[in-house]
Amino acid sequence: MIRHLQTLAAVARHGTFAAAGDRLGLTQSAVSVQMRKLEEALGVELFDRAGRTAVLNEQGRRALVHAESIVALFGQMAGGVADADVTGTLRAGAITTELLGNVVDAMAVFRERFPNVEVHLTPGTSVELVALVEKQRLDCALIVKPAYPLEGALRWQPLRQEPFVLIVPEAERSDDVAWLLANLPFIRYDRLSHGGSLVERFLRRQRYAVRESMETDSIEAIGLLVARGAGVAILPKTATLRVIGARVREVSLGADTFYREVGMVERSDNPRAHLNGDFWRAVSASREDDADGFRPA
Repeated sequence: MIRHLQTLAAVARHGTFAAAGDRLGLTQSAVSVQMRKLEEALGVELFDRAGRTAVLNEQGRRALVHAESIVALFGQMAGGVADADVTGTLRAGAITTELLGNVVDAMAVFRERFPNVEVHLTPGTSVELVALVEKQRLDCALIVKPAYPLEGALRWQPLRQEPFVLIVPEAERSDDVAWLLANLPFIRYDRLSHGGSLVERFLRRQRYAVRESMETDSIEAIGLLVARGAGVAILPKTATLRVIGARVREVSLGADTFYREVGMVERSDNPRAHLNGDFWRAVSASREDDADGFRPA
């Protein structure tokens, strides 16, 4: 249809179907067919026809004003829209470790690049956020990759692999994983969560007997408890503990290290999701401190 509008503008500019056709590389008959189709689409006659002549009527002159504006906007689109001119709303979700970590850093970059985009950020668990994306209440969400396959229109964009580490109080000097787990209280990452189930599998596989102390799904609470000397824990390595100021030390699990995958889930058929890729790239480009808030062993 944009070609029909361009042809209408050419007819108005050059006076006749034949002259417009010469300018556009079309036959007079092709120009006539396009104008008929445009009239049918709009439901009005744009020309007063008499024999072989056709002159824009009042409806045609009014339509021409809009046609020229649309053609001009199309030309701008074809040339690309500057980031600063992009408008709209990004409705993004994120698990807390991402919201407090990488998203905080990425948002400064994203807002500088897209100053006219309104951003709505929603915290939640991975399961909750997947459901919101599926219902199109969110455009995208940063989550831990589910253990089950994503189906239908849901699409996965991987971001990074996060290794699990043993965190201990900053003053604890031992690096012996087996000894630390056997002798210090163990603060468990909720085994009903995906990350907590990975920890449980690791403990069973390595046959570690731990001194159960408490259990919670909050990585932030676990980090603060360890920092206060309440025990040790196995957590994914994220920037969150740096952000909340938890003074803990990391002990590597060595060859037994396991990982969780963090990425972005979105609907491939969401018509409002044009900013998802820019958000994902902003988060991807954000660089965490090498220590991620931990003191390496």
